[in-house]
Amino acid sequence: MCLFGTILKQWNSLKYATAQLSSYQRQFKEVSIPVPWGHVSGKWWEPYNIRPILSLHGLQDNCGTFDRLLPMLDKNVGFLAIDHPGHGLSSRLPFGIYYHFSSYLITINFIRTFMNWDSVSFLGHSLGGILSYTYSMLYPERVDFAICLDGAKPMVRTNSIKRMADALDKFHKYSAFADSLEEPPSYTIDEIKEKLAKPNKNSVELQYTHFLMERNIAPSKKHPGKYYFTRDPRLKLGELLSFSQDELIEHAQYMTSPICIIKAKGSSYYEIKENFYTVLDVLKRTSRDCDFQYVEGTHHVHLNYPERVAGIVNSFIERHNVADRASGGMVEKMVVQN
Repeated sequence: MCLFGTILKQWNSLKYATAQLSSYQRQFKEVSIPVPWGHVSGKWWEPYNIRPILSLHGLQDNCGTFDRLLPMLDKNVGFLAIDHPGHGLSSRLPFGIYYHFSSYLITINFIRTFMNWDSVSFLGHSLGGILSYTYSMLYPERVDFAICLDGAKPMVRTNSIKRMADALDKFHKYSAFADSLEEPPSYTIDEIKEKLAKPNKNSVELQYTHFLMERNIAPSKKHPGKYYFTRDPRLKLGELLSFSQDELIEHAQYMTSPICIIKAKGSSYYEIKENFYTVLDVLKRTSRDCDFQYVEGTHHVHLNYPERVAGIVNSFIERHNVADRASGGMVEKMVVQN
């Protein structure tokens, strides 16, 4: 049985709500895209016959983060929400390989090649927003537009050399965890909810943590009634960004495609605050439409209160969904389950 089928069976008894049961009806199909190290899993939200908006989640989350938002968004375009490598139901990177920031960019290019997309449209949260921004910076001619939810320009952190050295030293430890046949530590459902809710200043409300749990845990064989996280332990090391502030300011000058940046008021900047606004000032001059807006909420406001984000996103999509999407729709062999 495939990994998705196994996990689906394991979760059937828990009867968690999904976005398909919300008041905003929208169907999706589970899909799998081949990559050299295995596959990238995701949900393709209808329509299926045109090129979708590629939707990218944050670090250690999965595509379930968009389950409450995507049913509210423009029905004239589809959304392909993927699990990054090592996250959700996607394959892990080979043992001995670090999850570098470039690994996620490479994944985007593999998806783009497989789907035969001439250009890409993005919706990203946190790490996904940073990837959307960075891909637009690297390939401005390939990007229709980018929508970044509480994460945009790559962060420039202090003590970056020490951070890198510490991460590399810990890499062998977490690699051993990833390669081990031993079952990871297990927890009750309530404990897992707490662990998912707590990061980023209690970013996820407890009542919505199950949207991140469904692709993120499996039942313990050693401790009945408990569950363990299935994401790759190596993800705890971070993704090793490597841009300087001067580079980001310089290359923002060439980012002409439309970009929408939504900043949660209750979230941090994770770097010197002025770094973000300096680059934003450049984008306001160079982008055809730099739409920057604040919303009330935490880092996961799109999951907790999607209605605060949906109107802004829909308005932006309506203005800029002008590229031809006739080719690049779903390939039937991608479908894992309707």
